[in-house]
Amino acid sequence: MKKILSIAVVFLFFIVLTNLANRMPADGPAGTAFSLKAQKVVACSANEIVLVDPHQQPTRLDKDASWPNCGAFKADEVEDFYLSRGEKTHFLRADNTAWWRKAM
Repeated sequence: MKKILSIAVVFLFFIVLTNLANRMPADGPAGTAFSLKAQKVVACSANEIVLVDPHQQPTRLDKDASWPNCGAFKADEVEDFYLSRGEKTHFLRADNTAWWRKAM
């Protein structure tokens, strides 16, 4: 009986642990950093930018003054964007995407 009880406790522990691990965190407060990997710039203006991921899903972002000029982004180039949240999206940096992530 003791062995069955210990197995049940371990099983329940794994279920609770899995449940906690699968919970999605809420959006972070302003200033929280995030990244968008393997993105192409498809539209750019002074106030907003539209990025497209490898699955052709667009992401529209409102830009603040930290973003480089639109001419800095090449149409064919796939990049990883490192950004932070706020009233408008703050640009931290952009790097070339790793070769294995360029599935466009």
